[in-house]
Amino acid sequence: MMRPVISERLSGRTAMSMLRGIGIAIVAGSILAALGPFGSYMNGGPVQRTGYWVAAVLLALMLYGTGFRIVTSFARAGSPKWWLSLVGATLLLSVPEALATRAAAFWLWPELGQLDLPWPLWLAQTTTIGLVAMAGAAFFILRRPAPGASANPVSMPLLAATSAPLGRDVLALQMEDHYVRVHRPNGSELILMPLARAIKGMETEGLRIHRSWWVASHAVQQVEGNARSMRLHLSNGTIAPVARSAVIHLKAAGWISDRESDGIRTETVPHR
Repeated sequence: MMRPVISERLSGRTAMSMLRGIGIAIVAGSILAALGPFGSYMNGGPVQRTGYWVAAVLLALMLYGTGFRIVTSFARAGSPKWWLSLVGATLLLSVPEALATRAAAFWLWPELGQLDLPWPLWLAQTTTIGLVAMAGAAFFILRRPAPGASANPVSMPLLAATSAPLGRDVLALQMEDHYVRVHRPNGSELILMPLARAIKGMETEGLRIHRSWWVASHAVQQVEGNARSMRLHLSNGTIAPVARSAVIHLKAAGWISDRESDGIRTETVPHR
């Protein structure tokens, strides 16, 4: 069973994600209402246009956001397969987006229905906005630091190289250039030393799950993904990627089962 605090954290993240989506929709919808792309500046007054575009952006966030998460779950971010899948998802999801926005526009402004606006043109305009939005989200993800790199930023001092033990409360070690980020329950710090040297000084059991990551066995709360794209959710909220070559070592250590490596998406890991 997962700890109650993990469930509370996930609920809090869901609420924050919803609020962030609403905020993005309001801002983006207001900008689009002011710009009036594709001739929409001629439709009604500013209040109507803003309401229309805010609703359109909210629907787009739900559709394209879901598509983005699905694609990222089976394709490595930045790979050709990922980019092609994002384009395909955008083309597919633009159909319901275009149907909904077209129906809403004709209901708000009946005069548009008399202009005989062709459906392919409406779909093309919707797809254009969708592709721009997907590309923006993709570049944001690619430029974002590795998962967990900025967790608990309140406590991130930079320390000089040390030969002293790092302590038994270490949850994970993450390589960042010539430094090692030491993840702890209440924060993290950077230490100037090679990752291999830091691992040798660990006082708790763990595994090197990636070229840039070592994780303590007691820190793993949940396994997500499959052998091609696996991630470990740690007790402090950090998410650590698992290299394909390391999956066999996780199985040998009993961290995951054959069922997980064959394709299970999410499973809670009991405390060891």
